[in-house]
Amino acid sequence: MNRILKFLVLMAALFSVTILSAQTRKKTTKNEASNGTSKKVESAEAPKRIDPAQATEEIVERIYNYLSACTPYELVDADDNTISDFNAIDNSTSFKKGDFGISTYEWGVTYSGFLKAADVLGVTKYSDYVYERLKFLGKVYPYVKNYYDETGYQMRLNALHTPKWLDDCGAMTAAMIKATLADPRGSREFRQLLDNWFDFVMYKEYRFGNGILARNRPTTNSVWLDDMYMGITPIAYRGKLSQSERGDLTQKYYNEAINQVLLFKKYLWIPEKNLYRHGWIEGMSEHPSYHWARANGWAVLTMCDVLDAVPENVQGRDEVLELLCNVLRGIAAYQSPEGTWHQLIDKTESYLETSASAMFVYGFAHAVNQGWLDKTAYQDIAKAGWNAVMRQVNEMGQVENTCVGTGLGWTNTFYEGRPVSVYAAHGYGPVLLAAAEMIKLYRGGNRIPYYSATVSYDKPMLFLAGDSTCKNGSGTGSNGQWGWGSFFNEYVNDGIIVENDAVGGLSSRTFFNNNWGGIRDRIKKGDYVIIQFGHNDMSALGTGRARGTVSGTSDQPTPVVMEKNGATENVYSYGHYVRMMVRQTKIRGGIPVIVSPTPQNSWGMDGKVRRFTDTYNAWCRRVAEEEACEFVDFNVLAAERFDALGKEVSQSDYFSDSVHTKEKGARLYCDILAEALKDTSLGQYVK
Repeated sequence: MNRILKFLVLMAALFSVTILSAQTRKKTTKNEASNGTSKKVESAEAPKRIDPAQATEEIVERIYNYLSACTPYELVDADDNTISDFNAIDNSTSFKKGDFGISTYEWGVTYSGFLKAADVLGVTKYSDYVYERLKFLGKVYPYVKNYYDETGYQMRLNALHTPKWLDDCGAMTAAMIKATLADPRGSREFRQLLDNWFDFVMYKEYRFGNGILARNRPTTNSVWLDDMYMGITPIAYRGKLSQSERGDLTQKYYNEAINQVLLFKKYLWIPEKNLYRHGWIEGMSEHPSYHWARANGWAVLTMCDVLDAVPENVQGRDEVLELLCNVLRGIAAYQSPEGTWHQLIDKTESYLETSASAMFVYGFAHAVNQGWLDKTAYQDIAKAGWNAVMRQVNEMGQVENTCVGTGLGWTNTFYEGRPVSVYAAHGYGPVLLAAAEMIKLYRGGNRIPYYSATVSYDKPMLFLAGDSTCKNGSGTGSNGQWGWGSFFNEYVNDGIIVENDAVGGLSSRTFFNNNWGGIRDRIKKGDYVIIQFGHNDMSALGTGRARGTVSGTSDQPTPVVMEKNGATENVYSYGHYVRMMVRQTKIRGGIPVIVSPTPQNSWGMDGKVRRFTDTYNAWCRRVAEEEACEFVDFNVLAAERFDALGKEVSQSDYFSDSVHTKEKGARLYCDILAEALKDTSLGQYVK
């Protein structure tokens, strides 16, 4: 009976609380209504949309702040005292200890990542980080060499002079070559070290009889997928460096890079899964296939670099491209719901690993940006992967859940049991590479200055849309060739910001189809766009690079069958593509300026430069008149200047080949254009 009474009392109490709670909710709702507010209204404000490119830039900045503070570049003696006089170097000298070494293979990738971030974002402190440390290593190298040559003592710094395997120098050599291509002058202080290390990669690293880069340590006669990046990337980029310096071994290096990729395929590619195994050892009767994620990541980075460095006409390059696309397709199938990939790609019970995931993100984003993979099919894989990778960068700028260094293993548990650490240096370079490439993907495949995504400017922008005569290569003077756009910011005042978005090798057609959107979507009222094309528009319509345009200004399409895939593309006239860029600029409140193409280094019997009088000049003028926009007949103005200088002086001092200019020629173009623009609305910004 007592139990029943207690139960009834308890139920009455609960009922009273329920009634009171209901009355309280009713009263609260009534009061909120009388105040003209409600909880729904209070929470109605939607969260602000975060610009993914800006969020990515913040990740790069966070990593930079961490690494710049924890990777000193100093020498110390056995008592940890700083050595400022390098003549004091001896066998106890070492680099000052930081969180990471500054000459390891992992840091070679980190340097490449910072160089790419600096190029994409226009932030010089990222490249300064690289050059400061590479120059330091270059200064130390001769002293290490002299000490070793004189004494024969083994040193802590011995890898600078006598590397023992690719880990000692391969990725570092690749970074040095990339830094040299970006800034030939800035690399002088480490050029001796670069050449010494490359000599080891190319001629001294252990190989099998068929020439594949291999290892004799720690396991005899073994092939490691990791060595693709440490061996092949520097060889491919040495070919590009040789080409820029007009060396005679360019083709040799290109062929060697392609051949190495195909040899690694022979030993390590598993076609049934479109994945690589980690390693191969000659003495084994069976070769188990463990698809370690980071090893596959090294292969992805390598093939991207080879395709970037090796020209399209080199035999075997198409096979490398097909192989890259196949491995990316294989990797795509194993992406986790979280967005990242597992330590063993095909083993979902293994943990999710950051460094490999960042490598894969880079591969997908780069392949999409380069047009190697279908954008619609693969960009979301890159975005999902990057969103997950970003979450692995903590507030300090450390990269979490990165697997430590790993040798070859023959069980699942070996790979699954490898620890992770924020001090595993392998994570930082891949995350930087992925970040830079994702920013290009978010911005339509274009490189942009840092400020455009992070700072609100009240100044107008001047976008330059053109070909290699406006920006040759990366715009750093490779082959001694410069586009005028590399210097034009010096010819305007601080009332406007110049952004050189020109791309070498593109016509009005290929620029409009592939690159124009990156400019168009950022044009705001009062911005300017200079449009200058013509040289590549003379190319074939459907064969080769298929970049040519139909003559004239008609808007009628011409169906053309594309040689590369048999598809039919509607190709328009030169004037049509220019017209579309003009109209889309004006719709957004921008101000287009059509500029006829630069002259070619082609001279008539009368000793004068040949003009495009009846072709591109006339078509530019016609579109400008029809669309009521400003026009500069640059072709005529520049040709007149060359006529006055004379053929001999023009060819020796201003032109570098049949089209491109030396720095002196590029600056002459800037002078001519700046003077002509004074009569346009842009004149207010010209010095």
